[in-house]
Amino acid sequence: MNTTGSHSIASIVITLLNVTSGVMLLGLVLSVVVLIIAPAATGPVEVGATWLGVGTRMTIPVAFAVDRREHNVAAPSLNVADAEIRNATGVLRFPVRGGLLFVGNGLLLVVLFSLALWVLAQLRAVVRTVRDGRPFVAANASRIRWIGVTVIAGEVARAAILFFEHWYAKAHFVADGLRFEARADLNLMAFVCGLIILVIAEVFRTGTRLDEDHSLTI
Repeated sequence: MNTTGSHSIASIVITLLNVTSGVMLLGLVLSVVVLIIAPAATGPVEVGATWLGVGTRMTIPVAFAVDRREHNVAAPSLNVADAEIRNATGVLRFPVRGGLLFVGNGLLLVVLFSLALWVLAQLRAVVRTVRDGRPFVAANASRIRWIGVTVIAGEVARAAILFFEHWYAKAHFVADGLRFEARADLNLMAFVCGLIILVIAEVFRTGTRLDEDHSLTI
């Protein structure tokens, strides 16, 4: 299969990006609807910190440690009598009726879906130029650079939000045999990917300049 053209890998990628954009747009619309109807709801409504849901509860990510005195972990078949569960994570669901946490998570979802739609639009524009056989246009270097910056900034924001959600659970919830923790979980691979994208942006910028110089010499 060809890389460029109307029936090519680039065309398939564009289709996948369009489908993903549709899903993100649906999530954005539902997020806005939930934020609008929440003040008038007579019962609890649900919004997730990591994904959208409409129901009766709120969902936030949590990190926790297991109390070894109450929950012994062992493997008799391996002759292991004192194992430990460390760095455990999960989600905490609980009834909530509005409030700042609900509104904050709802607004967060709106921002995340909007940002995802913007990034997908930039990617779609880049892939379209590849499909049309003219990848080295001036706008692509800027598009790719902004995508790289967004990946790095998005990871910092994700880690900060995750830490806040962990802290909220630690400050307000208790569970027998569990101890909630607050962790700043930075994904270094996201930074590496962001830096690689920035390098690719420079490659596109150089390629665009060389392509323009070549056009002037013909």
